[in-house]
Amino acid sequence: MTKKHTSPVTPPLTLEQAHEMIHKLMERIAELEDRLKQNSGNSSKPPSSDGPGGIPPARPRKRSGKQRGAQPGHQGQRRQRHPQDERVSVTPYFPAAECACCGGNMLNHTKPHRVHQVFDLPEVSYFVTEHQLFRATCTRCINTDEAMLPDTVSHTQMGTNLLSYIALQSGQFHQSISQIQRQLQQHFGLHFSRGAISEAQGRVSAMLTPTYQAIKQQVQSAPHIHADETRHQRGGERRWMWLALSKVAVCFMTAFGRGQDAARRLLGELPETSALVTDQYAGYRFVATEQRQLCWAHVARNVAAIADSSEQVNHPVGARLVLLADMVFRTRHRWENGKLKHEQYLRRLRRCRQSWRVQLERGMMLCSSRYRGRCRFLLQDDDMLWTFLTDDRLALTNNEAERALRGYVLWRKGSYGVWSQRGELFRQRILSLVETAKRLGRCPQQWLRSVIRACIEKTDYPIPEELCVSSHSG
Repeated sequence: MTKKHTSPVTPPLTLEQAHEMIHKLMERIAELEDRLKQNSGNSSKPPSSDGPGGIPPARPRKRSGKQRGAQPGHQGQRRQRHPQDERVSVTPYFPAAECACCGGNMLNHTKPHRVHQVFDLPEVSYFVTEHQLFRATCTRCINTDEAMLPDTVSHTQMGTNLLSYIALQSGQFHQSISQIQRQLQQHFGLHFSRGAISEAQGRVSAMLTPTYQAIKQQVQSAPHIHADETRHQRGGERRWMWLALSKVAVCFMTAFGRGQDAARRLLGELPETSALVTDQYAGYRFVATEQRQLCWAHVARNVAAIADSSEQVNHPVGARLVLLADMVFRTRHRWENGKLKHEQYLRRLRRCRQSWRVQLERGMMLCSSRYRGRCRFLLQDDDMLWTFLTDDRLALTNNEAERALRGYVLWRKGSYGVWSQRGELFRQRILSLVETAKRLGRCPQQWLRSVIRACIEKTDYPIPEELCVSSHSG
């Protein structure tokens, strides 16, 4: 094996060359130190990368002086008595028939003085419905005919409940196919191959096609939309999982890339009355400036990185930008809590916007080259930072989209990705149903069961009224 030799660094020959090299090395050291200081508070790194100790929050709260736990006067929460139905079995207990003091007869009360209920789970098993198809032969012409399986019976070996269980174990509880296989064996005594489980997910994916289309249409026509994206793996290829959500629906979509084509396919023709909340990613640049709101949580992390940088010249500008970003959040929260009138709210934010622009212009001149571009981009996108001033219902951050993506990120970490188009379609559709059910306050299991049952039994397909675009009022 031959060793790879790197060319040695040419030493400086003059004093000017030495000064130039020192300057470059100092910039390189500052850049490496800034990378070491990166955390979830000043970069796009997830909080899980901060380690067990974590980092102090960007906007620390003042200590209240109270001890942890319930405070005096707090009304405790207790489980209510389960109503009497077929799931409750009653076992009465009575005192002895004779009095322990005098030996007299004891008269039992009609109502118990105390009720103690113990909840338990039954022994879970499965049942099999065997459909026997017979042949019949004509006694005159010896013609043989055979019975056909009814259309209302599943043509596979999995029924409605089993299909919904397999689908939700992946989409809601982030289990891999191997883990689902072990659960079926351990909990139910069922033995299915991983291929059979994957095929079952593909069948559920096909059944969810109308549901997914309704969710996507509702999101694309909503007045306020949040969008985000994250990495997605198919085999050895890197792809992207996109997400767009509205007040009542969440739509996932897999794509080959992270460009504008994928964003256009996800968002469709954005209505002129709609507003989009995103980060500063350039893939959303096709959206008009007046229809786009940048996430202030991302902006706060960007300016926190300037304040935490190693170069002293960045500190004053970064610290002032952090204070102004914090003022935006505090003013918004005070107005939402009713502590500020609307006129005061707008007046303070307009003053804050003026100071914000001044500090960004100073940063373009005073900050190091590493952060000048960050200040310049924020100044160019200034109009998109303050769109919320024209629409009080518009959110300051894109946290809703990031929270909706969290379930997929956990699923991605615990599995090996997907290996086919069928797997990608299943992921985007089951995730859309699960996250939409959360926003609608519905049970994902009941919704999915009704969809599968309608497809198997050939009945009316269930579409929630909230997803009908014609009846949606925003």
